[in-house]
Amino acid sequence: MTNKTELDSQGSKTVEISDMKYNIFKMLMQYLYYGGTESMEIPTADILELLSAASLFQLDGLQRHCEILCAQTISMESSVNIYKYAKIHSAPELASFCEGFFLKHMNSLLEQDSFRQLIYGRNSKVQGLDPLRDLQTALASRLHSIYITSRV
Repeated sequence: MTNKTELDSQGSKTVEISDMKYNIFKMLMQYLYYGGTESMEIPTADILELLSAASLFQLDGLQRHCEILCAQTISMESSVNIYKYAKIHSAPELASFCEGFFLKHMNSLLEQDSFRQLIYGRNSKVQGLDPLRDLQTALASRLHSIYITSRV
């Protein structure tokens, strides 16, 4: 998304925000004007785009709300895409949730091309993703917490 500021003929500033759908911008403004997410109705299809916009404008509360909605609506088909968005837009809690989802549903996910591409594909490294390392870390953390709680 690019932002551009221009002066019009009367000397007023106009800000142009490209690459953002009107309905996403409208929800962004609704969040700013109402000061929260209580009155917002976010269609499932728009959650990731709104997460991206919230990240861009550093609206942490809205971003966290979108992360929670993503976690509530995650599915086998959407999990890889949600994980990529979480990593790109610095949403570590959502990325961690996705890693747990991956571990829980590993057998089924390995049958999907998108998941295999994420795990074994070269593009993951190019995009700065290291899902195998992240899954290893998540698994080690979970095993450690099970070990600690079983000793109590």
